[in-house]
Amino acid sequence: MSADEIDLGRSIELASKGASVYVFINSFADLDYVREVLGSDSVSDVDLGEARGIMLEQSSEDHAEMKRKFEGSVIVCPHGRTSLRFVHALKRYGVTAYSLHGGIEGLKSGV
Repeated sequence: MSADEIDLGRSIELASKGASVYVFINSFADLDYVREVLGSDSVSDVDLGEARGIMLEQSSEDHAEMKRKFEGSVIVCPHGRTSLRFVHALKRYGVTAYSLHGGIEGLKSGV
């Protein structure tokens, strides 16, 4: 696990303290599943156009707004790879966020 990844316990802890959770989804069932597992209503899907711009360093979003939106958030994707790349991209903009290790599939398999 890299320093930018966190496990389920830490994800639940952050969500319980009000951290936003953003999910790269394959279906809306993924959002509901993550809400249920993390026990948080603060779960929403990632805007793929916005994420692509950030990852390709072509974001027109104001850095302060990006920091306000994503600082301290938990990012989740199906397997944990895309969310980790997104967290690394956010770091280039001075934003600290965390990738859930193993993603949704990791949650389902108990990783």
